Amino acid sequence: MTMNEYPKVAIIYLTYPTANWQADINRGLASLEKINYPKDRLELVCVESKAASGQRVKDWFDQTWLPKSGNELPRITYILKDEFIGFSGNNNLGFAKAKELGCDFVYSLNEDAEVEPDFLLRAVERAEADPKIAVVQSFILLGDHEHVNTTGNDLQFLGFGYSHGYLWSRAQAEKYFADWRASNPDLEITYASGAGFLARIAAFPRGLFDDKFFSYHEDTDISLDARLRGYKVVVEPGSVVYHHFAFAKSKINYYWMERNRYAIIFSYYRWWTLLLIAPMLLVMELALIVFSLKGGWWDMKRKAYGDLFSLNFWRWIGERRGRIQNSRVVSDRVLSRQLVATIDFQDQNIKNQLLTYVGNPVMRAYWWVVKRLVF
Repeated sequence: MTMNEYPKVAIIYLTYPTANWQADINRGLASLEKINYPKDRLELVCVESKAASGQRVKDWFDQTWLPKSGNELPRITYILKDEFIGFSGNNNLGFAKAKELGCDFVYSLNEDAEVEPDFLLRAVERAEADPKIAVVQSFILLGDHEHVNTTGNDLQFLGFGYSHGYLWSRAQAEKYFADWRASNPDLEITYASGAGFLARIAAFPRGLFDDKFFSYHEDTDISLDARLRGYKVVVEPGSVVYHHFAFAKSKINYYWMERNRYAIIFSYYRWWTLLLIAPMLLVMELALIVFSLKGGWWDMKRKAYGDLFSLNFWRWIGERRGRIQNSRVVSDRVLSRQLVATIDFQDQNIKNQLLTYVGNPVMRAYWWVVKRLVF
Protein backbone atom coordinates (compact mmCIF):
# COMPACT_ATOMS: atom_id res chain seq x y z
CA MET A 1 0.00 0.00 0.00
CA THR A 2 1.18 3.52 -0.78
CA MET A 3 0.85 6.22 1.86
CA ASN A 4 -2.50 7.41 0.52
CA GLU A 5 -3.84 3.85 0.28
CA TYR A 6 -3.53 3.08 3.98
CA PRO A 7 -7.01 3.02 5.55
CA LYS A 8 -7.50 5.45 8.39
CA VAL A 9 -7.68 3.66 11.73
CA ALA A 10 -8.61 4.76 15.24
CA ILE A 11 -7.15 2.78 18.11
CA ILE A 12 -9.67 2.84 20.95
CA TYR A 13 -7.75 2.56 24.20
CA LEU A 14 -9.72 2.60 27.45
CA THR A 15 -7.99 4.22 30.41
CA TYR A 16 -9.43 3.26 33.77
CA PRO A 17 -7.93 3.32 37.30
CA THR A 18 -7.53 -0.42 37.80
CA ALA A 19 -5.13 -1.81 40.40
CA ASN A 20 -2.20 -1.62 37.96
CA TRP A 21 -3.31 1.21 35.68
CA GLN A 22 -0.09 3.25 35.57
CA ALA A 23 2.09 0.24 34.75
CA ASP A 24 -0.46 -1.04 32.20
CA ILE A 25 -0.83 2.30 30.40
CA ASN A 26 2.92 2.98 30.38
CA ARG A 27 3.60 -0.44 28.90
CA GLY A 28 0.75 -0.28 26.39
CA LEU A 29 1.46 3.21 25.06
CA ALA A 30 5.22 2.59 24.94
CA SER A 31 4.50 -0.32 22.60
CA LEU A 32 2.22 1.87 20.46
CA GLU A 33 5.14 4.28 19.95
CA LYS A 34 6.88 1.54 17.93
CA ILE A 35 4.12 0.44 15.56
CA ASN A 36 4.70 0.25 11.82
CA TYR A 37 1.73 2.21 10.49
CA PRO A 38 1.71 5.76 9.11
CA LYS A 39 0.91 8.05 12.02
CA ASP A 40 -0.97 10.45 9.77
CA ARG A 41 -3.42 7.61 9.06
CA LEU A 42 -3.91 6.89 12.75
CA GLU A 43 -5.95 8.31 15.60
CA LEU A 44 -5.56 7.31 19.24
CA VAL A 45 -8.86 7.70 21.09
CA CYS A 46 -8.52 7.26 24.84
CA VAL A 47 -11.72 6.90 26.83
CA GLU A 48 -12.20 7.11 30.58
CA SER A 49 -15.47 6.96 32.48
CA LYS A 50 -15.86 7.93 36.11
CA ALA A 51 -14.56 5.38 38.58
CA ALA A 52 -16.47 4.45 41.72
CA SER A 53 -13.41 5.53 43.73
CA GLY A 54 -13.49 8.99 42.16
CA GLN A 55 -9.88 8.58 41.03
CA ARG A 56 -9.06 10.04 37.61
CA VAL A 57 -6.44 8.90 35.13
CA LYS A 58 -6.73 11.98 32.89
CA ASP A 59 -4.75 14.37 35.11
CA TRP A 60 -1.75 12.01 35.15
CA PHE A 61 -2.22 11.17 31.46
CA ASP A 62 -2.21 14.85 30.43
CA GLN A 63 1.21 15.29 32.00
CA THR A 64 2.75 11.94 31.05
CA TRP A 65 1.49 10.99 27.58
CA LEU A 66 -0.51 13.80 26.01
CA PRO A 67 2.67 15.78 25.10
CA LYS A 68 3.54 12.91 22.71
CA SER A 69 0.30 13.37 20.73
CA GLY A 70 1.06 13.67 17.03
CA ASN A 71 4.78 13.04 17.59
CA GLU A 72 5.94 9.76 19.10
CA LEU A 73 2.28 8.70 19.25
CA PRO A 74 -0.62 9.26 16.85
CA ARG A 75 -2.82 12.27 17.50
CA ILE A 76 -4.61 11.69 20.81
CA THR A 77 -8.24 12.47 21.55
CA TYR A 78 -9.08 12.00 25.24
CA ILE A 79 -12.73 11.50 26.21
CA LEU A 80 -13.70 11.76 29.89
CA LYS A 81 -17.24 10.67 30.76
CA ASP A 82 -18.58 11.73 34.15
CA GLU A 83 -20.50 8.46 34.54
CA PHE A 84 -19.33 4.86 34.70
CA ILE A 85 -20.76 3.28 31.55
CA GLY A 86 -18.73 0.08 31.35
CA PHE A 87 -16.60 -1.51 28.66
CA SER A 88 -19.38 -1.41 26.07
CA GLY A 89 -20.29 2.23 26.60
CA ASN A 90 -16.69 3.41 26.66
CA ASN A 91 -15.89 1.64 23.40
CA ASN A 92 -18.99 3.11 21.80
CA LEU A 93 -17.83 6.63 22.70
CA GLY A 94 -14.53 5.82 20.99
CA PHE A 95 -16.31 4.31 17.99
CA ALA A 96 -18.49 7.42 17.53
CA LYS A 97 -15.39 9.65 17.68
CA ALA A 98 -13.65 7.41 15.11
CA LYS A 99 -16.58 7.87 12.69
CA GLU A 100 -16.50 11.62 13.30
CA LEU A 101 -12.78 11.62 12.44
CA GLY A 102 -13.43 9.82 9.15
CA CYS A 103 -11.84 6.49 10.06
CA ASP A 104 -12.36 3.28 8.09
CA PHE A 105 -11.55 0.91 10.95
CA VAL A 106 -11.30 0.90 14.72
CA TYR A 107 -8.96 -1.26 16.74
CA SER A 108 -10.18 -1.96 20.28
CA LEU A 109 -7.20 -2.52 22.58
CA ASN A 110 -7.33 -3.44 26.26
CA GLU A 111 -5.59 -1.19 28.77
CA ASP A 112 -3.50 -4.15 30.00
CA ALA A 113 -2.21 -5.08 26.53
CA GLU A 114 0.97 -4.38 24.63
CA VAL A 115 1.52 -4.85 20.92
CA GLU A 116 4.13 -5.96 18.43
CA PRO A 117 5.12 -3.32 15.84
CA ASP A 118 3.24 -4.99 12.96
CA PHE A 119 0.07 -5.83 14.89
CA LEU A 120 -2.10 -3.21 13.20
CA LEU A 121 -0.61 -3.45 9.72
CA ARG A 122 -1.20 -7.20 9.57
CA ALA A 123 -4.78 -6.90 10.84
CA VAL A 124 -5.59 -4.14 8.32
CA GLU A 125 -4.01 -6.08 5.44
CA ARG A 126 -6.16 -9.08 6.34
CA ALA A 127 -9.34 -7.01 6.43
CA GLU A 128 -8.49 -5.16 3.21
CA ALA A 129 -7.99 -8.47 1.38
CA ASP A 130 -11.68 -9.37 1.78
CA PRO A 131 -14.53 -6.82 2.10
CA LYS A 132 -16.70 -9.46 3.78
CA ILE A 133 -14.43 -9.48 6.83
CA ALA A 134 -16.04 -7.41 9.59
CA VAL A 135 -13.74 -8.30 12.49
CA VAL A 136 -10.10 -9.40 12.70
CA GLN A 137 -8.93 -10.68 16.06
CA SER A 138 -5.21 -10.55 16.72
CA PHE A 139 -3.27 -13.58 17.90
CA ILE A 140 -3.38 -12.81 21.63
CA LEU A 141 -0.68 -14.16 23.90
CA LEU A 142 -0.29 -13.73 27.64
CA GLY A 143 2.08 -11.21 29.14
CA ASP A 144 4.91 -13.74 29.33
CA HIS A 145 5.03 -13.62 25.47
CA GLU A 146 5.18 -17.42 25.37
CA HIS A 147 1.72 -18.74 26.24
CA VAL A 148 -1.63 -18.23 24.57
CA ASN A 149 -4.49 -16.14 25.86
CA THR A 150 -6.71 -16.94 22.86
CA THR A 151 -6.52 -18.07 19.26
CA GLY A 152 -10.19 -17.07 18.88
CA ASN A 153 -12.98 -17.66 21.37
CA ASP A 154 -15.31 -20.65 21.60
CA LEU A 155 -19.04 -20.41 22.32
CA GLN A 156 -20.78 -23.31 24.03
CA PHE A 157 -24.37 -23.86 22.88
CA LEU A 158 -25.82 -22.72 26.25
CA GLY A 159 -24.08 -19.35 25.86
CA PHE A 160 -20.83 -19.85 27.81
CA GLY A 161 -17.80 -18.33 26.12
CA TYR A 162 -14.12 -19.05 26.72
CA SER A 163 -10.70 -18.70 25.14
CA HIS A 164 -9.57 -21.36 22.68
CA GLY A 165 -6.00 -22.55 23.16
CA TYR A 166 -5.56 -20.97 26.59
CA LEU A 167 -2.08 -21.70 27.99
CA TRP A 168 -0.85 -23.41 24.82
CA SER A 169 2.72 -22.61 23.95
CA ARG A 170 3.28 -20.14 21.14
CA ALA A 171 4.69 -22.97 19.01
CA GLN A 172 1.58 -25.09 19.61
CA ALA A 173 -0.67 -22.27 18.49
CA GLU A 174 1.37 -21.55 15.36
CA LYS A 175 1.18 -25.23 14.38
CA TYR A 176 -2.56 -25.17 15.08
CA PHE A 177 -3.03 -22.22 12.72
CA ALA A 178 -0.98 -23.89 10.00
CA ASP A 179 -2.91 -27.17 10.26
CA TRP A 180 -6.30 -25.45 10.60
CA ARG A 181 -5.89 -23.56 7.32
CA ALA A 182 -6.35 -26.82 5.41
CA SER A 183 -10.03 -26.96 6.42
CA ASN A 184 -10.58 -23.28 7.24
CA PRO A 185 -8.50 -21.13 4.86
CA ASP A 186 -9.86 -17.85 6.23
CA LEU A 187 -9.26 -18.89 9.86
CA GLU A 188 -12.84 -17.94 10.72
CA ILE A 189 -13.59 -18.01 14.44
CA THR A 190 -16.80 -18.12 16.44
CA TYR A 191 -16.18 -14.81 18.16
CA ALA A 192 -13.33 -12.37 18.66
CA SER A 193 -11.85 -11.50 22.03
CA GLY A 194 -12.47 -7.94 23.14
CA ALA A 195 -8.84 -7.71 24.30
CA GLY A 196 -7.61 -6.89 20.79
CA PHE A 197 -9.54 -6.76 17.53
CA LEU A 198 -9.98 -4.66 14.39
CA ALA A 199 -13.53 -3.82 13.25
CA ARG A 200 -14.68 -2.42 9.91
CA ILE A 201 -16.76 0.67 10.70
CA ALA A 202 -19.06 0.22 7.69
CA ALA A 203 -20.07 -3.24 8.96
CA PHE A 204 -21.53 -1.77 12.17
CA PRO A 205 -23.85 1.11 11.24
CA ARG A 206 -25.57 1.00 14.66
CA GLY A 207 -22.33 1.27 16.64
CA LEU A 208 -19.75 -1.18 17.91
CA PHE A 209 -21.38 -2.69 21.01
CA ASP A 210 -24.80 -2.74 22.62
CA ASP A 211 -24.41 -0.36 25.60
CA LYS A 212 -26.69 -2.53 27.76
CA PHE A 213 -24.19 -5.40 27.81
CA PHE A 214 -22.00 -3.10 29.93
CA SER A 215 -19.34 -5.75 30.47
CA TYR A 216 -18.92 -9.35 29.23
CA HIS A 217 -20.34 -10.98 26.09
CA GLU A 218 -20.30 -7.73 24.11
CA ASP A 219 -17.57 -9.24 21.92
CA THR A 220 -19.70 -12.37 21.47
CA ASP A 221 -22.61 -10.17 20.46
CA ILE A 222 -20.90 -8.17 17.70
CA SER A 223 -19.25 -11.29 16.29
CA LEU A 224 -22.51 -13.25 16.07
CA ASP A 225 -24.34 -10.22 14.71
CA ALA A 226 -21.75 -9.78 11.96
CA ARG A 227 -21.66 -13.47 11.08
CA LEU A 228 -25.45 -13.81 10.89
CA ARG A 229 -25.48 -10.86 8.46
CA GLY A 230 -23.04 -12.68 6.18
CA TYR A 231 -19.77 -11.15 7.34
CA LYS A 232 -16.67 -13.05 8.45
CA VAL A 233 -14.93 -12.92 11.81
CA VAL A 234 -11.34 -14.14 11.55
CA VAL A 235 -8.10 -14.39 13.47
CA GLU A 236 -4.83 -13.10 11.99
CA PRO A 237 -1.76 -14.93 13.38
CA GLY A 238 0.61 -12.24 12.11
CA SER A 239 -1.07 -9.59 14.27
CA VAL A 240 0.34 -10.23 17.74
CA VAL A 241 -0.87 -8.69 21.00
CA TYR A 242 0.28 -9.53 24.51
CA HIS A 243 -2.43 -9.46 27.18
CA HIS A 244 -1.28 -9.07 30.79
CA PHE A 245 -4.39 -10.88 31.85
CA ALA A 246 -5.70 -11.87 35.26
CA PHE A 247 -9.21 -13.20 35.80
CA ALA A 248 -11.24 -10.53 37.60
CA LYS A 249 -12.41 -11.88 40.96
CA SER A 250 -15.13 -9.29 41.58
CA LYS A 251 -18.47 -10.99 42.24
CA ILE A 252 -20.34 -8.54 40.03
CA ASN A 253 -18.70 -10.15 37.00
CA TYR A 254 -20.75 -13.31 37.62
CA TYR A 255 -23.88 -11.20 37.31
CA TRP A 256 -22.84 -9.71 33.97
CA MET A 257 -21.72 -13.09 32.61
CA GLU A 258 -24.99 -14.80 33.52
CA ARG A 259 -27.34 -11.97 32.57
CA ASN A 260 -25.62 -11.37 29.22
CA ARG A 261 -25.48 -15.09 28.45
CA TYR A 262 -29.28 -15.09 28.54
CA ALA A 263 -29.32 -12.05 26.25
CA ILE A 264 -27.19 -13.88 23.68
CA ILE A 265 -29.29 -17.05 23.71
CA PHE A 266 -32.66 -15.32 23.48
CA SER A 267 -31.53 -12.84 20.83
CA TYR A 268 -29.87 -15.16 18.34
CA TYR A 269 -31.46 -18.62 18.42
CA ARG A 270 -34.63 -19.28 16.49
CA TRP A 271 -37.59 -20.49 18.54
CA TRP A 272 -37.17 -24.10 17.41
CA THR A 273 -33.55 -24.10 18.56
CA LEU A 274 -34.54 -22.62 21.92
CA LEU A 275 -37.13 -25.36 22.34
CA LEU A 276 -34.55 -28.04 21.55
CA ILE A 277 -32.01 -26.77 24.08
CA ALA A 278 -34.60 -25.97 26.79
CA PRO A 279 -34.22 -29.28 28.72
CA MET A 280 -30.43 -28.94 28.94
CA LEU A 281 -30.75 -25.23 29.73
CA LEU A 282 -32.96 -26.13 32.71
CA VAL A 283 -30.50 -28.79 33.94
CA MET A 284 -27.66 -26.27 33.67
CA GLU A 285 -29.65 -23.69 35.63
CA LEU A 286 -30.17 -26.14 38.48
CA ALA A 287 -26.45 -26.95 38.48
CA LEU A 288 -25.52 -23.26 38.46
CA ILE A 289 -27.74 -22.58 41.45
CA VAL A 290 -25.79 -25.22 43.38
CA PHE A 291 -22.42 -23.91 42.15
CA SER A 292 -23.34 -20.31 42.99
CA LEU A 293 -24.38 -21.27 46.51
CA LYS A 294 -21.16 -23.22 47.05
CA GLY A 295 -19.02 -20.56 45.39
CA GLY A 296 -20.48 -17.64 47.32
CA TRP A 297 -22.00 -15.80 44.35
CA TRP A 298 -25.66 -16.76 44.72
CA ASP A 299 -26.54 -13.08 45.24
CA MET A 300 -25.21 -12.35 41.73
CA LYS A 301 -27.12 -15.30 40.26
CA ARG A 302 -30.27 -14.05 41.98
CA LYS A 303 -29.63 -10.56 40.60
CA ALA A 304 -29.39 -12.04 37.07
CA TYR A 305 -32.72 -13.84 37.63
CA GLY A 306 -34.18 -10.49 38.69
CA ASP A 307 -33.37 -9.14 35.23
CA LEU A 308 -34.56 -12.29 33.52
CA PHE A 309 -38.01 -11.87 35.06
CA SER A 310 -38.27 -8.11 34.45
CA LEU A 311 -40.30 -6.37 31.77
CA ASN A 312 -37.44 -4.03 30.83
CA PHE A 313 -35.15 -6.98 30.08
CA TRP A 314 -37.66 -8.52 27.69
CA ARG A 315 -38.36 -5.20 26.00
CA TRP A 316 -34.64 -4.97 25.33
CA ILE A 317 -34.49 -8.57 24.08
CA GLY A 318 -37.58 -8.06 21.94
CA GLU A 319 -36.02 -5.07 20.15
CA ARG A 320 -32.72 -6.87 19.68
CA ARG A 321 -34.29 -10.12 18.57
CA GLY A 322 -36.53 -8.46 15.99
CA ARG A 323 -33.61 -6.60 14.44
CA ILE A 324 -31.27 -9.60 14.47
CA GLN A 325 -33.76 -12.10 13.11
CA ASN A 326 -34.92 -9.71 10.35
CA SER A 327 -31.39 -9.00 9.13
CA ARG A 328 -29.91 -12.49 9.34
CA VAL A 329 -28.93 -14.42 6.22
CA VAL A 330 -27.41 -17.41 8.04
CA SER A 331 -29.46 -20.29 9.50
CA ASP A 332 -29.10 -21.78 12.97
CA ARG A 333 -27.85 -24.96 11.31
CA VAL A 334 -24.91 -23.07 9.83
CA LEU A 335 -24.36 -21.20 13.09
CA SER A 336 -24.35 -24.47 15.05
CA ARG A 337 -21.32 -25.75 13.15
CA GLN A 338 -19.09 -23.37 15.10
CA LEU A 339 -20.71 -23.86 18.50
CA VAL A 340 -19.09 -26.30 20.88
CA ALA A 341 -20.74 -28.82 23.17
CA THR A 342 -18.54 -28.68 26.25
CA ILE A 343 -17.41 -26.02 28.71
CA ASP A 344 -13.69 -25.54 29.25
CA PHE A 345 -13.34 -22.50 31.51
CA GLN A 346 -9.87 -20.98 31.80
CA ASP A 347 -10.36 -19.99 35.44
CA GLN A 348 -9.27 -22.93 37.60
CA ASN A 349 -11.65 -21.84 40.39
CA ILE A 350 -14.66 -22.58 38.17
CA LYS A 351 -13.51 -25.98 36.95
CA ASN A 352 -14.77 -29.04 38.84
CA GLN A 353 -14.88 -32.79 38.44
CA LEU A 354 -18.67 -32.95 38.11
CA LEU A 355 -18.50 -30.73 35.03
CA THR A 356 -15.50 -32.56 33.58
CA TYR A 357 -16.64 -36.14 34.07
CA VAL A 358 -20.46 -35.86 34.04
CA GLY A 359 -21.65 -32.52 32.67
CA ASN A 360 -19.42 -32.28 29.61
CA PRO A 361 -19.98 -35.87 28.39
CA VAL A 362 -23.76 -35.47 28.78
CA MET A 363 -23.75 -32.13 26.95
CA ARG A 364 -21.56 -33.57 24.19
CA ALA A 365 -24.06 -36.35 23.53
CA TYR A 366 -27.03 -33.98 23.80
CA TRP A 367 -25.56 -31.46 21.35
CA TRP A 368 -24.61 -34.23 18.91
CA VAL A 369 -28.33 -34.98 18.58
CA VAL A 370 -29.69 -31.44 18.76
CA LYS A 371 -27.42 -29.88 16.14
CA ARG A 372 -28.82 -32.35 13.59
CA LEU A 373 -32.35 -31.10 14.27
CA VAL A 374 -31.82 -27.32 14.03
CA PHE A 375 -32.44 -25.51 10.76
